[in-house]
Amino acid sequence: MSGLADRRRNLQMALAVGVVVAAVGLWAQNESLVGVNYDDAIYVLLAKSVAAGEGYGLSHLPVDVPGVKYPPLYPLSLVPFWVLAGSQGAALYAMKLANGLYIGVAAGLFAFLLLDLGLLVTPLALGVALIGFLAGSIMLVSSGLLSEPLYLALLFLSLWLTDRTDEQPGVGRLIAIGVLAALVFLTRSIGVALLAAVVFAVWYRHGRRSALSVAGTAGLVILPWVGFVVVASGAVPDLLVPSYGSYGQLYLALVADSPLATLDVVAANVGAILQTLGGKLLPELGAVAESLVGTALLGFALLGSRRVVKKAPATATYIWFYLFPISLWVFPPFRFVFILFPLVLALGIVGFLGLAERAGEASGLRWRGRVIGERRWANLAILAATAALLVHQAYLEVGSVRARVWDGAQLVKSAAGEEVIDWVIDNTEPDDVVAFEFDPLVALHTGRTVAPNNYQPVHIWYSRGESPVEELARLFREMGVRYVAVRRYVAAASGPLNELMGRYPGGLELIHITPGGVLVLETHRAALEVPSEAP
Repeated sequence: MSGLADRRRNLQMALAVGVVVAAVGLWAQNESLVGVNYDDAIYVLLAKSVAAGEGYGLSHLPVDVPGVKYPPLYPLSLVPFWVLAGSQGAALYAMKLANGLYIGVAAGLFAFLLLDLGLLVTPLALGVALIGFLAGSIMLVSSGLLSEPLYLALLFLSLWLTDRTDEQPGVGRLIAIGVLAALVFLTRSIGVALLAAVVFAVWYRHGRRSALSVAGTAGLVILPWVGFVVVASGAVPDLLVPSYGSYGQLYLALVADSPLATLDVVAANVGAILQTLGGKLLPELGAVAESLVGTALLGFALLGSRRVVKKAPATATYIWFYLFPISLWVFPPFRFVFILFPLVLALGIVGFLGLAERAGEASGLRWRGRVIGERRWANLAILAATAALLVHQAYLEVGSVRARVWDGAQLVKSAAGEEVIDWVIDNTEPDDVVAFEFDPLVALHTGRTVAPNNYQPVHIWYSRGESPVEELARLFREMGVRYVAVRRYVAAASGPLNELMGRYPGGLELIHITPGGVLVLETHRAALEVPSEAP
């Protein structure tokens, strides 16, 4: 363990990293409406419901739905903003600023983790932390009200607390490790990977009894939430399960017809993971080349994990426990990979340095017939290659941040959503039900009751067979939807509605087109009862 003076120095440098990243995180906030990322509006609406004393549920839907899909810690962290702010606009603005600060905290803790555990020498640790977090992909998940920044902050704190010493921990320390790991899980369900890594690390270092103590503590903390999900999931109508059901319900919707569908999911996700990692290092090489680069990066990260597992077992194993569930899950893994990249990059460099150093020592470099400073020459070559990689990565990330790459899609979606919001406020009655791709966005900014405008048990990547048109018509009927809005230029959104109009002639009537190309249609309930004879 580092001495007190070293730890103080590490804290100071980590604080500097955190301040820089927090400043960029605050600057990254844009004027997009909360709700363009879908989950962000859900988090806010759940917090609003709790602040109003209405419980942990979604009351903006035609039926009350418990918030079983969304772990509670991040929404609960937003409750004070609703309580203290004088208006909704002020509350949302303050929430965005908080997320910008959270990502700075996460970056600082990541830098401290690398420094205090001695995973990388100081210049490399600081460089990796800055490059990993001053990235367009990280700002993408920080510029709205997504839970990733808080998740990362708690994650790196938990990894550090678990790995910081070889000494046998006392009961208080084991309880603290278990509680913190549970809080990570209660922020994002993928935190189950952290739970597994922490229990493994404690078992590896301190034995089964200590590991069971950590697991038991974490279990007690998460048990109320797990129990709530199990009991309350049955209250989610089957028509709303794709959007608002628990993750277990959603996964079962995929594998119910064919368990072999899991193989399709894994194939699609592994390819996307490798291509995303490779594209971060060497973009625009093409899918195959990027996948090869991503494979190489993971290979070096595996070597790095082996190299540091005795020193930092939780940190060394976390990424592998993390990659397993996102390879199986029915969501495209891009956002999941983005937040993993800084740690993968750090472990990849550790692995590369170790492999290259051993190769240099074995080569016996010679000059004029005698062996000369082989270790120094090898180390210089290794450091030069590593520096070149980091300089190249810094160039890419600075370019992405300077271009504010996260603004594009967010602002386009926000503009479309604003047109729908304006139309709904001006042309609908308070009790009209409106369906839209971003239904929580409309609910948050208009106060109307909303519903999804699509019915898809799984993401379109993983769908098998024809679109469930009958379920979509039933959704509109049973949820009492009067108006449907859809971005016609988004095939995944407009395609099912086109199929429905063919299957149920007269069921939807176009009544308005916004300047940005959003179609507004009115439903005719009787026509949605009787499908066409044509298949």
